[in-house]
Amino acid sequence: MAMIKSLERVAELGMGRVVVETDAANLKLAVSSQEMDRSSDGALFKIIRALLITSFDQYLVSVCPRICNKVADRMASFGAVTVAPGSTCYWSQAPEFL
Repeated sequence: MAMIKSLERVAELGMGRVVVETDAANLKLAVSSQEMDRSSDGALFKIIRALLITSFDQYLVSVCPRICNKVADRMASFGAVTVAPGSTCYWSQAPEFL
């Protein structure tokens, strides 16, 4: 669900190219192929693929070990906050441990 919400928001902002990094190799496999479409989360993987294909000119899904992206790891452990459409979020609002 987090990837879906992120892709929807990025598409709303009008970005044409996107790089999605994940530390889950299975998620990359599921999004990049139809191999896991019959799993319990198969519908979510289809939605993600549809968003990537229809909303972006270019996209790349890659696996990046968690150790390589400390900022994303700390933000994920801190918790995500949904920003209402039309509102803004500034780096000054980021937690101090970043």
